Amino acid sequence: MDTNTIKNQLNERIQKYSLAIENNIIEYASLIVEVGALTVGTDETGKVIAQNVLYPTQFSTTGVEIIQSLNWKDENGQKIFPIVFQRNDWYREKIKIVQETLSLLN
Repeated sequence: MDTNTIKNQLNERIQKYSLAIENNIIEYASLIVEVGALTVGTDETGKVIAQNVLYPTQFSTTGVEIIQSLNWKDENGQKIFPIVFQRNDWYREKIKIVQETLSLLN
């Protein structure tokens, strides 16, 4: 994949993440949880999983409490503590990371 294609994809991601922030609606489930470099989601059976996705699952406070009570470990067996973000804060952080990546490509 050439650099221009990557830049276009990153710019598109910034636009979509910005739109997610602009569509600021009141949501019951507005929390995003990360464990390590992954976000927490659910599979088709409702089981809690760590996943690598562009648009993560959002949880309620009750859901976050359940996620925090689980035993998360990295590939070396070391305990990982979940980090909880408000939805807009998570998207702002990802926009910042994508912008920094774009600046390195220029």
